[in-house]
Amino acid sequence: MSYRTGRLLRCTEMSLVLALCLAAAPAPGQGANWSRVVAALQLVAEEYSEALELHDRDAARRRQLELAELLERVAALVPAPDIRAGVESIRTRSLGVDYKLGGDCRALVQQVLEHAPIRRTPHAKPDLAKGKKLYADACAACHGADATGDSSLTATMDPPPGNILHPVYNWSPYEMFNRVTYGGAQTAMPSFENAVSEMERWDIVFYLFAERWPPCEKPLSPLRADELALLGDFELGNRFGYGAASCLRREFLPPAPPDDRKR
Repeated sequence: MSYRTGRLLRCTEMSLVLALCLAAAPAPGQGANWSRVVAALQLVAEEYSEALELHDRDAARRRQLELAELLERVAALVPAPDIRAGVESIRTRSLGVDYKLGGDCRALVQQVLEHAPIRRTPHAKPDLAKGKKLYADACAACHGADATGDSSLTATMDPPPGNILHPVYNWSPYEMFNRVTYGGAQTAMPSFENAVSEMERWDIVFYLFAERWPPCEKPLSPLRADELALLGDFELGNRFGYGAASCLRREFLPPAPPDDRKR
């Protein structure tokens, strides 16, 4: 991935503030804090590898320092000593070259999810039509009308807004929800935690996951929204066949009652 280093350095202070939204002014309750920790680890798992790809070593080092500071701040939110030690270890390793760091971030996320009361699914059925309108109002100015990152602002941002219709990573809706909620690192992607309600964020995310696929031609037995929230399209393809997401992402059931669903 190439970056125009001069503009990258000029936007660093703004980017750092946006990244640290993950740690600043946490909402009350341990669940909210744990969600910030998970979102930070998910972000670092991706952003750290991108930092290592930068040709300008000064820019790469600056980005690593930003990610390390983010980890340092969220580590303070962790009440469990073993998990806090894991975050602090990843923070130290993020300052060097460590090609196992991304996988270890994801492993620590799983450890957190087994330990903490984090809700990872919508509490009601997402509304795709509402998500489409919300996307146009809140996201299209940067990511483009079709969500591929092609907008009039693209040339003014470095790095440019990403293609969130077809992202590089096999995100689950929950992972994209975290990115929408807490924002990006070293990008102009802000946190929408306070600007858009939780359910509206789910509306946007479910809309984007449906929009990437052509219309449904062979309907399948629908899944519940809470099941879909935790499955990437790769997992859906493995379970139901390639292209199944075109139907499953558009026609789905309300989530199970809270006592019956996964968090």
